[in-house]
Amino acid sequence: VDAGVLAVVRDERRRRPVHLATDATTRLRADLAALGLDREVDGVLSSAELGVAKPDPGFYRAACAALGLEPSACCVVDDTPAHVAAAARLGMRAHLFTGVVGLRAFLAARP
Repeated sequence: VDAGVLAVVRDERRRRPVHLATDATTRLRADLAALGLDREVDGVLSSAELGVAKPDPGFYRAACAALGLEPSACCVVDDTPAHVAAAARLGMRAHLFTGVVGLRAFLAARP
């Protein structure tokens, strides 16, 4: 677990809900719970549960629908350029993660 990223997540949760949307197996929720990370986010959306994986646009649409939000109301942070590009094409604010400093700057610029 990256302590810097976890600190950003904790800070952001004071401002807005934070959900984890990731490509994962059906074991994701149990794995997060075993690490105590299930309590660090407001919700978890897994490709195994959504039935579609990144970078398919259907993944992002399904995640937004599950949250009851339009894509323009969502931020996506990912370390894979194709995933960031796919989210941006749908109108999501998307950031390519390369480090905590850039992540903080991206989130600070979002109301």
